Amino acid sequence: MESNFKEYNFLEYSKEQLFSLLPELIKEKKVLLIRKIFDQYNIVDLSEIFIKLELNQALFIFKILPKDISANLFTYLEPEYQEKLIKALSSVELKSMLDNMFSDDIIGFLEEMPANVIKHILDNVSHEHRKEINTLLSYKDNTAGSVMSTDFVELLQTDTVETAIKKIKQKAQAVETINVCFVIDKKRLLIGFVNLREIIISKNDKLIKDIMDKNVHYVYTNTDQEEVANILSKYDLTTVAVLNDENRLIGIVTADDVLDILNEEATEDIHKMSGITSTEGSYLKTTIKEMIKSRISWLLILMISATFTGYILQYFEDKLSAVAILSASIPIIMSTAGNAGAQSSTMVIRGIAVDDLNMKDFFVVVKKELFVGLLCGAILFVINFIRLYLFGSKDITLSISFVVSLTITLSLISANIAGGILPLIAKQFKMDPASAAAPLITTIVDATSLITYFMLAILILGI
Repeated sequence: MESNFKEYNFLEYSKEQLFSLLPELIKEKKVLLIRKIFDQYNIVDLSEIFIKLELNQALFIFKILPKDISANLFTYLEPEYQEKLIKALSSVELKSMLDNMFSDDIIGFLEEMPANVIKHILDNVSHEHRKEINTLLSYKDNTAGSVMSTDFVELLQTDTVETAIKKIKQKAQAVETINVCFVIDKKRLLIGFVNLREIIISKNDKLIKDIMDKNVHYVYTNTDQEEVANILSKYDLTTVAVLNDENRLIGIVTADDVLDILNEEATEDIHKMSGITSTEGSYLKTTIKEMIKSRISWLLILMISATFTGYILQYFEDKLSAVAILSASIPIIMSTAGNAGAQSSTMVIRGIAVDDLNMKDFFVVVKKELFVGLLCGAILFVINFIRLYLFGSKDITLSISFVVSLTITLSLISANIAGGILPLIAKQFKMDPASAAAPLITTIVDATSLITYFMLAILILGI
């Protein structure tokens, strides 16, 4: 089989076929064929096959692969499997793999590892690499410093194009990207950037300072990672420079890092909007204990805050007794208002993230939500009035239909406004806007809806 391995096109194989084939190739020690598979096939798909192999089989593959491929494969494995491999690899093998990994990828999996594994890893990297890793680990979580890579191409403004090409060739295998090269002066101050295309088409004796773009975007090590993602997205960048407090270039954040950031931030916002403390990892890998811890705090807060709703119902208990049919409409009023508040808060939170909405847009948000509430409320008023008066029970009068429908309209308007302004207020006070979303809004809206309902019933029905 191995003698004519060039004839094999593994791109035609499905993942299931490769999973069946690999153990056989490992058993027969068909090294060239295994390398050909990992050279041809998508590394992400291969990582899914790799973790299904027995550990001794996986180790065999890991050891025979070129070091750059094994290092790349390692970054796509689940943290639990990474830990198994690290413990199984010899010090020499581990060092070789780490030397072929980018610094931000190393930080990415170190954050998931227990302390003893981290120590083992740091003991097996070069002194220079360890220094980089320790520096990156010292930055606060969820900042540009914690996600940046220190593997990039930097050019001096006095370099010629010929010199720049030599530098790029020397560093090409060891850096994240060569498409964008940042330009610094002798003090490492960032002064511009130049694209690889511009370098290639320029004459060899041309100076970098003459072809560079001075309109360079950058962030600082303490910039929030979500803001970094927004800058890359807003300006359609593939790479952004990271500076320290002295404005010196020390790292970069690339577009592939941003995808991870956006996924992480979106997950966090979804959790917060649902009243859940953000958890690490997937649903299947989150333990019951972690789930309880993530949910119980908000459930307790909402249970206690819902006491206000109970007090309102107790206060108007005699009114409910006088017109018992009123109680039947309470669920639909509270549900409609709560849903409206959640809708408006979701759109404003997205606006904060994408369009950078803030308090200066307060009146724009109020105006929009007011008009949306009026129009949606008018539609619901008509439909609900017809539903109750024509298709409701015989005890529902014209006045009761009017009161319930008007309550829905007014509650919807107030819920829209509350859902719109609460995230803005949260941002103004340096809080996460998502934390002011559905759970808190629902509680506020429930209370205001009930008060509106009973006050209209007293005024119109005279109870």
